[in-house]
Amino acid sequence: MRTAIISDIHGNYPALMKVLEDAHTEDVDNFIFLGDYYMDFPFANEVVAELMSMENAYIIKGNKENAMKRLREESPDDYSALHYIVREFTQESYDYLNGLEDEMYIRLSPAALVYATHISPIFGKSQGATPRDKCCLNQIFRQAMLEKPFSHEEFLDDYHSFVNSDICVPYVQNIDANIILYGHNHLQSYAYCGDKLIINPGACGLPFDFSNKAAYTILEETRNGFNVIERRVAYDIESLIHYTRASVLYEKNKIICELTFLDVLSGRNNQSLLFDIAREIATAKDEEGDFFNTPFSSSTWDEAGERFIEQYGVQFPSCG
Repeated sequence: MRTAIISDIHGNYPALMKVLEDAHTEDVDNFIFLGDYYMDFPFANEVVAELMSMENAYIIKGNKENAMKRLREESPDDYSALHYIVREFTQESYDYLNGLEDEMYIRLSPAALVYATHISPIFGKSQGATPRDKCCLNQIFRQAMLEKPFSHEEFLDDYHSFVNSDICVPYVQNIDANIILYGHNHLQSYAYCGDKLIINPGACGLPFDFSNKAAYTILEETRNGFNVIERRVAYDIESLIHYTRASVLYEKNKIICELTFLDVLSGRNNQSLLFDIAREIATAKDEEGDFFNTPFSSSTWDEAGERFIEQYGVQFPSCG
């Protein structure tokens, strides 16, 4: 039996369809979806329609789905891209996503009991704060990779050590399942902690592990146990960007869309680039603030956005 595990589509319908096509060629029997189905690209309703049509599929919410109600009820003076996307949902799409569960136990077979969630119970909800480790945070992964590049195999070795550390073991052992699935940080990985198999399929729509190919993972059950098959699938990123640039989503938030194009081309989280530019501008203006708690002024962000586009645009070198 083979089960495809897919997470973090982020509205990237072309990537999702290529992943589903690849999964069918790999003779997949079941699908498990781990949340975050909309946000960065203008195909939210198309993604939801595909999910609703799936057979043999188990589907849960991500943090983006949990934010829908708030985003729909807020009435800002100038709608952000997220406000726009949520308001563009058909009622059927909205109700479907809103009705999903936050987590799920799935009995795939007598030997396979799965616990599926979006944010890792190992370094997410249980501890209340994510350890600043490259296995947990894609920003730390990016920094470590740029300082001293490492292979995916080396990362998996580090991931195995991390999930078997004193930080993780107590939380892993408290989960009443022998297979634990999560997404959220967009870093494809897997490891055993004792007899429990932990899998993060990475991001279908917006990978952050220095590969711009859509990620998903196949869990194969055999007579001898489980095999984990990590898959990467190429799709037409340039067409995705071209379509998005012609959409209302791009009109609503040009700067964030351009940043997302840079992310999807490079396969990494580049938010710090925009933040660094904004911080430099704010410092020159003797303006106090930060990215989250006391945001910089709108004029600072506008200027940072224009500098960002001038400096990076969307002509970032793509990677395989």
